[in-house]
Formats: sequence, structure tokens, C-alpha cells
Amino acid sequence: MVAFNVALVSVACLAAGANADDQTQMMRSDDLSSESSPPYSLAHAITPSGCSCKSECSATLLDHYGRCDWCYVDPSCKPGLPWDYCVFPKMVAWESLTHQQKEDQLWNDITAPDNVGKFAPLLSLPDTMSKVLPESMITTFDSQWDVLPSARHKVIHTQGALAKFDLDITSQSFTGLFAAGKSKGIIRMGSAFPMNTGQIFPGVAVKFLRSGVSSANFVALVGGPTKTDFNFFARNFSTQASPPAPLVKLNKFQQASDCIIQVGLSDVCKYDQDGSMAASPRFPFELLFAPAAVKFPTEKITAEELLHQLTSVPVGTRLFDVYTYSSPSAKQRGTLEKLGMLTTTSECVTSLFGDNKLFFCHQRMEEDFSLRPEWVQAATSDNCKASGKPISTWQCASPLEKLKSDATFIV
Repeated sequence: MVAFNVALVSVACLAAGANADDQTQMMRSDDLSSESSPPYSLAHAITPSGCSCKSECSATLLDHYGRCDWCYVDPSCKPGLPWDYCVFPKMVAWESLTHQQKEDQLWNDITAPDNVGKFAPLLSLPDTMSKVLPESMITTFDSQWDVLPSARHKVIHTQGALAKFDLDITSQSFTGLFAAGKSKGIIRMGSAFPMNTGQIFPGVAVKFLRSGVSSANFVALVGGPTKTDFNFFARNFSTQASPPAPLVKLNKFQQASDCIIQVGLSDVCKYDQDGSMAASPRFPFELLFAPAAVKFPTEKITAEELLHQLTSVPVGTRLFDVYTYSSPSAKQRGTLEKLGMLTTTSECVTSLFGDNKLFFCHQRMEEDFSLRPEWVQAATSDNCKASGKPISTWQCASPLEKLKSDATFIV
């Protein structure tokens, strides 16, 4: 599931191990996007050495099905090679805002007249496969932005409906955004794969904005696609789910992690909404979203009809009761703990901004394993080679190292 970029911010993730604050200081004022104030992203991405990209950042299909995003750079900035890998670093001015200021700015763009009530075109399954293969999965984990890089597109979860929500937490077990009390965020709901294939694959993406630090994000899916029950809320959603078999066989998901059926949750519990850091983060192994008050008809519907159903959800609807497995052993015992209730606090809308720009970063499960090494053995399965390896294991080497180790790389 690691590649379900329902859109992107993992705090520890920067390609090639570069320091985000150092890179941000190297930005020229004319590099900054003018689409928002302060901007969400750079108009031109940079490289680990601080060079400004002279082309769009994108991956190359012949490089192991688009493993790394790269761009051309000025030779005077990087003597020896005309290209380098891209990084998408912390946007200092944006991150310095309060969580409420960030949510307000994002929601204003989501509901702007040119965006709201519209949605991206639906891709066919062949188009989906052809577009996802050359896209870097590493960027899905390493970008520090709340929006997609300009050359990147949502290929999976192309269409979705968005709403603001409150998560009322009754559990005393965790820290950060899952501490007892109330956390607020934005949820995006839609089918992971195109519904013109005659099936529905419900999924959600969650974004919590935080004051002074990057947002916390995660995604959740049902167990798999179905052709028989088109009720979006018929099954539970989990942060652990098997990705589509064809992409697994092509080793697409393994570009970014060895545990391809899970996303990490430790970052969610590292800081609270006000940006206060937990001295000793406590986080669950898995989240389970059990549909609460909403049930749709089971009959076959189109993608547009699904969006219409989702946007009919009233303000104040209790969408999910949220549960946790605190550890792999708790899951093996079937010991669920209720975390709280997720309730909408806005109307549910479709939006071109939500479909084309809003990004939900994925966190590698290896970050959770490094903090909870006792989980590794119990969490290991066919699609999760659990370990606490450093995230640099899956990030992009320097161009010269890459060329020395892989003669098949062609730009």
C-alpha cells in the first residue's frame, strides 16, 4: 500500500540525507511559488547539493521503473554531470504558521470557486499502469511538501471527496495527535483504482496540520477491490492492506520500503497539534476505521455517482469509530482498543485542488520498527520484511554512485 499516493509529510525523510533547513536557506526568492502566501512549495525543486533544477523533476522508466526523481542542473553548480536527484525540502515560512492558519489556507484553496465542485478526469486501467510505473515511490515518502511537485500527478486515488473533521480521542495510550482530547484534520475519500474497471477499492487519506512543524499524514484502505458491493462504507479501513498484485510483482512498491503493506504512525504521535514534541512518543501498530453512521447502497455505481454520494454526507456526521492494535502481538490476540470517533466539521466537497495538488506523505514502517525493535519478528510476513534499517537504505544515491553501480540508468 506504500504507493497509494492519495496524495504527501514524514519529518525524517529527505532524499540523500540532506538537511532540510540548510537546503531551505539556499533558496532564492525567485524560486518560491506565488500560488499561495506563504507558498506550499518551490517553483523549481532543488538537489541535495543546493542546485536549482533547470527542468521538471521526474523519474525514468528504465531506471528500475522510475525509482528516483531527477532533474537537469546548471553544470557550473555541479561540475561533472548535468543532472542530479531532486529533493523537496521543508518550506520554512509555511511550516512556521499555526495549524489553524495552515488548515484555513488549504481549505480556502480546496473550496476556491475555480476548484470546488469539480474533479480530475478518470484514468483507464491501462493509463493508470502506464503512468504509475515511471513515478518514483521514494518521493511519496520523502517530499516535505503538502502539495505535489509540479510534474507529479495522482495516478492512484485520482478522484476524491474532502472534508474537515474532528477526531475525539478517548484513549490514554498514545501521545501527540493521538493523545486524549481532540485533534482536527482533513480527510480525502475515494476509490484507489479507477471504477471504470467495474470495481471499487475504497481508501482514505488523512492530514493533520501542526503548528511550527510539518503535517502528519497516513492512508488507509479496505482489504481489496470488489465487484459486488459498491457501498463505500461496507468494510473497515486499515493502515495495513495488501497493494495490487501486478505492481507488487513489478517490485514497484519495494522501491521505497521492505514493508509494503503498512504505513508508519510514529510521526503522528511525535508532535501534538500545537507543535509540542512528546518526550517519549507512544504510537500504535495499526489503525482501524470502522464505518459508523453512513451506509450507501450496494448496487454498482459509476465514479461520478460515488463522488455524489460522498458529497451528500452532512456536516457533523460521525464517519468512523477508530480503533488501534497497540502492537503486533495485540493484533495476533485480536485485542482492539478504541481510539475515538471521527466526525465531519465541514461539508464534503470535490475539488480540483484536492485531486491535482494536495499531497499526503507516507511514512515508512521501518521508522516505527527502529523505535520498536521488539515488533520486528512478529510483524514479519510475505509482504513485510520488517527491520529497523535506516531510511537511507531506500533513498537515492549520488549520480556518480548510481552510474557506477547501475549501467542500465539512461537519462
